[in-house]
Parts: sequence; C-alpha cells; structure tokens
Amino acid sequence: MSDGTLVTAAEIARLAHVGRAAVSNWRRRHPDFPEPVVGAGGAPAFRLDEVERWLRKQGKLTQTAPVEAVWRALETDADVLKLVADIAAYVRDGAHEELPRNLRKVVDDLADEVPPEELIESLCARAFERQQRQHLVTPPELARLMVKLAAPVTGTLFDPACGSGTILRAAAEAGAKHLAGQEIDPTLTRLAQARLHLRNPVDIATGDALRADAFDALRADTVVCDPPFGYRDWGHEELGFDPRWEYGFPVKGDPELAWVQHCLAHTKPGGTVVIALPAGVASRRSGRAIRQALLRRGALRAVIALPSGVLMSTGIPIHLWILRNPDTVGADPVFLLDTSHQQPPRRGQVDWDALEHDILDGWREFHTTGTTSEVPGRRRVIEPIELLDEDVDLTPARHLPQPVVELDLAAIERTCEQLERTLGELGGLIPKVRETGRQARAFTTIGDLARAGALVLKHQIGPLETAEDASGPQVLRGRDVITGDEPGERYAGHDQDELVKLRPGDVVVPVVAAGDGALKARVIDENDLVLGPNLQLIRVDESTLDPHFLAGQIRGAGQARAVGATASGVRRVDARRVEIPVLDLEGQRRLGRAFQQLESFSLGLRHAADLGARLAGQLIDGLADGAVEPGE
Repeated sequence: MSDGTLVTAAEIARLAHVGRAAVSNWRRRHPDFPEPVVGAGGAPAFRLDEVERWLRKQGKLTQTAPVEAVWRALETDADVLKLVADIAAYVRDGAHEELPRNLRKVVDDLADEVPPEELIESLCARAFERQQRQHLVTPPELARLMVKLAAPVTGTLFDPACGSGTILRAAAEAGAKHLAGQEIDPTLTRLAQARLHLRNPVDIATGDALRADAFDALRADTVVCDPPFGYRDWGHEELGFDPRWEYGFPVKGDPELAWVQHCLAHTKPGGTVVIALPAGVASRRSGRAIRQALLRRGALRAVIALPSGVLMSTGIPIHLWILRNPDTVGADPVFLLDTSHQQPPRRGQVDWDALEHDILDGWREFHTTGTTSEVPGRRRVIEPIELLDEDVDLTPARHLPQPVVELDLAAIERTCEQLERTLGELGGLIPKVRETGRQARAFTTIGDLARAGALVLKHQIGPLETAEDASGPQVLRGRDVITGDEPGERYAGHDQDELVKLRPGDVVVPVVAAGDGALKARVIDENDLVLGPNLQLIRVDESTLDPHFLAGQIRGAGQARAVGATASGVRRVDARRVEIPVLDLEGQRRLGRAFQQLESFSLGLRHAADLGARLAGQLIDGLADGAVEPGE
C-alpha cells in the first residue's frame, strides 16, 4: 500500500469503529490530528499512513481489517459497484481483464487470509450501503423471508429480476438445486454470477426480462422476485399479443401486473410464486380485471402487507403476493395478513425476527391445513367471492375483522380525574401582568454576549449513533425541543469523548424553526442528557444571565431576524442573532420566573389536550362498538 493513499473522514470512522462525529471531534480537539489535503472532487481527505499512526498512538486502532485494505484501494471517483463486480469475478475465476493491477495485488495479498466468499460479501455490503437510496438490492432479511414463504425450494428456483443475486443466494441456502435469473444491468449480472458461482450451479442472463425473455422455455418449481417499481417503459407498446398475459393485458401504468404474469408463465403447474409489489397494485382500478382473473382461476393464495419502511430505498408500503400456477380448476380461499402496525423506528430498521415469526406462523398453518385462526385486525382466511366486488381490492386491512373494543372503565375514571386535576392546575400557572407603557430598553445579541464571555455557544458536530435500546446517555434532539417530547433514544456509539454533555441551566435551541416559524428553546433541568444533532447549546454564566429569561426571550415573536431560509426553503435559526434586552440580574430573574410559568402552562395544556383526545377517542370507540352505553 502506497504512503500516498488517501482516506475520507467516513473511512477513518470505519477504520476505528466509531461514528463519523467522533472523527470531527478528534480534528477539533486534538492539535496533532493529521492535516487534511484536497481529495477527489475537492473534498477533504487524509493521508492513510498519517491517520493510522495517529490512531495507534491514541490507542484507537489495534489492527486494520483485511477487507478495509481492499475497500480503500478502490478509486473514490470510479464506479465502485463495477469495481466490486470486477474483484468478485477475479476472486471467482481469476478474470482480470478489467481489474486494475493495484487491486489485483491487494486481493492477492489477502488470498490466504480471507475466504473468497467472505471477501465478496463484505465488499458487496459496503457498496450497497453506499448506494442504499437506490433499489439495487433486496434486503437479505426480506429475501430470506420470501424464500421461506415459497418453501420447499428443492428444485429449480428462478428470479427474473435478480439484481445482485440476493434472493438466489437465499434460495441456495434454503436448498434449491438449481438457480436461474435474469438482470437488465450487466454490472449486477456479473456480481450475481460471482456471488453465486461459489455455491450452486447458476444460470444468469443479462437483458430486459419482459422485452427479451432469456428463459422462454423455463418452467421453474418456484419463482421468487422483487421486480422494479413503477417502471412504465416496460414494453407495453410491443407486447400487446404476448402469450404471457394469460390473465389480461396490463395497462402501461401497471407494470407490476406484467411481472406477476411473467413469473406465473415461468412456473410449473402447481408451482409457487412469491413476489414483492407496491401496496397500490392491490387496489388500482386499472388492474381490477387482472386481479379478478387471478382470483377466479385460483392463482392468488395470499396477500401480506408489510410495514412501511422495510426498504431503505423507498417509504412506499410493500405487499408480498403468494401465487400458484393453477393445476386444478376452481378458486381456493385466500390468506390475508396485515403487519403494517409493526412500523420500524427508521426506514430500513425492521425487527425482522418478530416480523418473520408473525408472517410465517399464520402462513404455514394455512399452507398445511387450508385455514388458520382468525386474529381481528391482523389476519383472516377469506373466500374469493368476498373479494370479487366492484373494486376487487386485495388490500388486507379492508377485509379484516376489526379488533373488539375493550375498555378499562377504572382506567378511564382515573384519566378523567387526572384531566380534571391538570385543568385545575393550569389556571394557577398564568402569571399576573400589568401594562408598562413600553419604556425604551437597550438590547444586545446572543453573539455579543458570547464575545463578552457571558455565555458559550456549542453544537454537536456530525451525526450520532442512537437507538431506543442502547445503554448510553439519552440524546436530546431538535425535534424533541420543538414538540416538547422527552428524548426517546440513547447513544449507541463506542466513543463517548465525542459527546457534548448537558447540565442543568443549559439552554438548547433547534437549528430549524418550528413549522409555524416560531423559535423554540428549552432550559435543561436534569443531568443524564447529551446534545443531539440539529441543536445549539447556550451555556450561560448564571452570575450574569438567567437561563429562563434567556429562553423566554428566544421564544418571543420578535426574533424573525434570527431565522433565514435556505435555498431548499428550510428556515434555519442562528441563535447568535437573537436580540436580548439589557436588564440587571434581578429584573432578568423576575421575567425568567414568568417565562418559566408560561412554559409550564403550555406543556400542561398540551398534556391535557393529549389526555382529552385519548379519552374522547376511547369513549367514541366504545360507544360505537357497543362495549359501553351512556349512563343515567
């Protein structure tokens, strides 16, 4: 490895197994951290040899993972996915026509240290992480779930939109004897071939599966597919008389129903299809004739609604359809399951174990016995005739029995009492005021106060790794201050040196104004909090400034000059420009107490509104469902 190799801050973070924010803090706090140079595209980069020496000196680096050496050797301005495919082909069969010599040397040096499959999979995971907003790869957990729904997969399994081969790889692990796939992107085809060649016999072709079917004669035991979504240029004009449209010719805006029929056309009689589709396919009026035909012929076996956010690339809700190429005449019952209640905290962060258990438990019972226990609001086995109405809407939630309303009357009584107490206390929180005649006051700004040493301004550099179940301190975020909610996540990183710890008396201000343009501020009154992203910290000298006075002035309506709109329309707050009246400390404290009362009043009013809305909703549901009735 040449001493001239450059790395970005993100690559340094991966090298040291810390978050990106830790690297930013090291640069700020350690004068001996290596100086940046200009990297590709003008972005700051660092000499790898200098960084590694500094990390070892600090005890933050024990050894470099072998795969990191390969990843760093990839050119930052090149097509990384193509280079990963080239490396995979080289590892698989020694093909090196397109692989640069420096990469061949790095890979060769690792030949005895890293198994070929481990190297390929590690590089693929890194490449897909970099391009996670593109739908290049089916999440491995979703691929395994789809294959399990298709079980048993002991014969030939076909994926006509195989991408990088994630579904085929899951099928190989599940026992498929032969794998076949087609992919329109030549780079992804090469990558899939390399990933799978080390496991099973595999036949993967490059080309547009709908326009140029490379497997016209194939009738697989199982087809599992995660096709492209919303791709309207699928060949509608050329394919009007194609024999695959056995259930009806899809309109141009329904390409997913073309993929459904393409998959069925490549399945043996009695064979299974599992396909991932946007939720809208279940209800679009343009597709109702094809949905009707699938039901009448007995091709559709199940529709499973997944939570929104299972894909990192899109927030579109996804359904899994399970179909069978009919080998008998007549329609069979359909299994409907709705798991959309299991919303991930963030896109792509799914509890796959819980989701898989929820789905497979009911599906396997239905697959074995033809029926399953009904769970209100969750799952049901339904006769096709009930779905064959004017809309032929297959959305599970539309056909599931509603959960029985159960009311805890004792709990409702306690909520009523709590609401009465809260409302009774609110009146005492409104401070008494009198008219002042608007006497002239001198003003300064928070920026001027900082320069005078009366306060210190800080902010968190870079993002923080957080999770609800982490063991680190609670992280206060900008949206917590705007909504008045308590922190819901804790620090999940390795290096707590990167954290800005909050202490009582600190004032925090979001860097983005609230939806109505108002500035928000919160005075910290506890110790176990750290400053999260999108917040500005103002730490005052309490012998000079009262924090509640300062926070109240920030919330005042006259601070528009501190808000500036970005090109994207986001209203950003610069706390330094907030104007503060010049008052003695006693005057500040008197105003601060009034501001504090009004903040408590606002939070109490919000709490009462939440209690009241929840109480009203419970009673409305109970009365409408017949669980309760009006008293005398």
